[in-house]
Amino acid sequence: MRSRLMRLLLSVVVVASVLVPATLAAPAAADPSVAVDYEGDRVTVANGTAQVVSGTADAPVGTEIVVRVRAAGNTEPVFLKTATAVVTDNHTWAVSFDFSQQAAGDTFDLTARTENGSAETDLTGDVVACEGDCTETPPAGTPTPIPEQTATATPTAEPGAPVAFGESVFVAEGGGVAAVPVAFEGDADEAVLVIGNETDVNYELEAVVTDGDDDGDAVIYVDTAIAGRGDEPLSVSGGDGVTVRSETSLESSLDPANYGVALYAGGGRSDSPSDVGSLVIQAGSTRTATATADASETPIGGPDGPVGPGLDALAVGGVVSGAFLVGGALLAAILLRR
Repeated sequence: MRSRLMRLLLSVVVVASVLVPATLAAPAAADPSVAVDYEGDRVTVANGTAQVVSGTADAPVGTEIVVRVRAAGNTEPVFLKTATAVVTDNHTWAVSFDFSQQAAGDTFDLTARTENGSAETDLTGDVVACEGDCTETPPAGTPTPIPEQTATATPTAEPGAPVAFGESVFVAEGGGVAAVPVAFEGDADEAVLVIGNETDVNYELEAVVTDGDDDGDAVIYVDTAIAGRGDEPLSVSGGDGVTVRSETSLESSLDPANYGVALYAGGGRSDSPSDVGSLVIQAGSTRTATATADASETPIGGPDGPVGPGLDALAVGGVVSGAFLVGGALLAAILLRR
């Protein structure tokens, strides 16, 4: 009887020594992913209002999905549309675009990406003829309302424009810095940059950009933390120049939003910009401070104790639990011998 109990206790100790290390390994998190719903080889939308683009995302609920649709191929006039969706509790998302200004046969490139760029998908699409009532109803149950339609299609620079943006969407986290590349063609060496619209977004900045080194390029850096607060919110790449003409005064940094950006050739602000784009300011990520032990601190049990530096709380708990388990088994064995 005594030997049987001894074998049982030793078996418990062996099993515990195998299981305790296994608890120290945390499961690996799945990589985020974004997918777009469509049938056939390409995404299709009708040339009408409220055209829904939807999909799924393997990402936490509330994650923002930034969707960009830009004219491709020989589509004229060129256009750029952006919208932001939110991942729901069943991992779906949806946005609505207005394609009423486009013609059947127009083509576009579509990009859907997570707010921090950890996942992205790129697709091509076609605009088809609207037959009857083409207005679509966005899916119900989304965390934030989807507007019935977005603003009218936004033109971008025509080929050969004297000044143009190097890209059309400039993204920065709140309090961060966004880079706005500008290209000068031919004899052009000056442009007017306008960010925002005081009527629509309660902020507007106008500045003159000069190609001081005559290399045909300039990069303007927009500091969203100090914009509107009496400091210099713009800086420029070496050799070039930028002068702020006017700016709306703000009491705090720029709110997360989509701010229209326009570029005008020359030193004046004409009726029609040479190029337009969007400055997208995203909500800054929230980090929770976590206290970590200094490896130089005295380990549990003293300098020569059983737990050395570098072991985390889980490891300490496992070692302590194992010690009690082994100690309990040895004590039981001693008692049985008696």
